[in-house]
Amino acid sequence: MSGTLAILKKGTIFSSLAPTDFERLGALMEKQDIQEGETLAMKKERATRFFILSSGTLLIAMDDGKSVVMDRPGDFIGMELLSSKGEYINTVIALENGEVLAIKRDDFLDLIQEDSLLAETIMHHWNSFLEENVPFVEQKEIPGMAYHY
Repeated sequence: MSGTLAILKKGTIFSSLAPTDFERLGALMEKQDIQEGETLAMKKERATRFFILSSGTLLIAMDDGKSVVMDRPGDFIGMELLSSKGEYINTVIALENGEVLAIKRDDFLDLIQEDSLLAETIMHHWNSFLEENVPFVEQKEIPGMAYHY
């Protein structure tokens, strides 16, 4: 199994996908080295990539001074790319050198739009991940942020 697929299997969001779904998703991933202090996503900028942490540590800076540190291979960032507004809602900064797997917004949307079961599985695990890892963040409807999957 390639390193990319091994990382995908570690992530909560993808843990129960079928082997063929791993292959399809893995084919869309691009490895990207990250450097300490690098900004991967800036709040209110167009969401162009969905990130999965391969190595290193990332800080997700949220509103009201809240933040989350992502340091486990398979942690993921950027689900707001599914919204109709398509803007990052948080800023993501590398706290140390490492690597992420990135998938382009349009590629990811195409994949889940052609497979509703895959989309449902990913969104179910995404919600579980949020409840477990950021319980202090209230999940609320944001005008213009309707999800398309």
